[in-house]
Amino acid sequence: MTDPSLPSASQPGAAPRLSQSEVLRRLRERPRNDERYSESREVGRGAMGAVYRVTDGDLRRQLAMKVMLGDPGVESASEDESVVRRRARFLEEAQVTGQLDHPGIVPVHELGLDSQGRLYFTMKLVRGRDLREVFESARRDADGWNLPRAIGVLQRVCEAMAFAHSKGVVHRDLKPANVMVGRFGEVYVMDWGLARVLARDGEAKAGESGAVAAADASLGPIRTERKEQSSGSDSGLGTMDGDIVGTPSYMAPEQARGRLEDIGPRVDVYSLGAMLYELLAGHAPYAQAGEKPSATAVLTSLMKGAPPELAREAKGAPEELVAICEKAMARDLRQRYADMLEVGEDLRAWLEGRV
Repeated sequence: MTDPSLPSASQPGAAPRLSQSEVLRRLRERPRNDERYSESREVGRGAMGAVYRVTDGDLRRQLAMKVMLGDPGVESASEDESVVRRRARFLEEAQVTGQLDHPGIVPVHELGLDSQGRLYFTMKLVRGRDLREVFESARRDADGWNLPRAIGVLQRVCEAMAFAHSKGVVHRDLKPANVMVGRFGEVYVMDWGLARVLARDGEAKAGESGAVAAADASLGPIRTERKEQSSGSDSGLGTMDGDIVGTPSYMAPEQARGRLEDIGPRVDVYSLGAMLYELLAGHAPYAQAGEKPSATAVLTSLMKGAPPELAREAKGAPEELVAICEKAMARDLRQRYADMLEVGEDLRAWLEGRV
């Protein structure tokens, strides 16, 4: 069902549905902001793009700018299929993140083309530490961190993810490296480059109620150019969602098997549980402290069975937190928490001494 109060494609106020090529054409016709942003330095790099700290000369502020890697520029005559696919994914990351308006998700400011014709988008520059560093400090009771404070961060991650799920978006790469904690208590879920926008027809995934699987129509669905394409090569990502994507140590079994029909909010619930496992045990699932097993080795272990029992790996950890972790990481997705709100509520109950 669609909320009739919300604009549809045929109603006034609805965003126009544009193909990737039309978006690129519109960006090409727009005046470039070459003089507005001055690059400072690279602050991060991933498979899809490099992130730079830049200065916005107009508003006198520093921002983060993510620039697509491996793009010859939209002015190039090259129409290599891999470039088309990567552009589609990059555009979707910008559009998805830009529509997730929540205090726990970094806002996107602008989508454009740089002087070389490469796609970029600008966003808030987050200053702080990633969650893995926070976990290390919490285990040592250092830098003002302890277990309850770290659990409070995870509880806020649950809130941000519950909002994204209500909009029909699954992150698929939730891990400590993709959560930033600012100096003044800010908590941000970062890097939505592997996010999947679920079907907007309210269809339920295996083991989920329609209320959990469907986007909350009262909040409005996420719209991206790729999701508006029912077929054809212009979307550039016809098979990419079926690929095995994510980080193996935090990946749900169904995600590791590439079972597209089972990809829903509970894959992120599993990843949250894996993050809690790391906080309590001192190492990620399927790894030991100080070890960095290969992705292939972790995937092999993941497919064989559950990680080492947390109660043995984290002797002395609160039983309630161990139970929360085990439920979140249940191999059968139907045995997991139904949604992130439930996980967050149990974490809050532990913090408040109600369990």
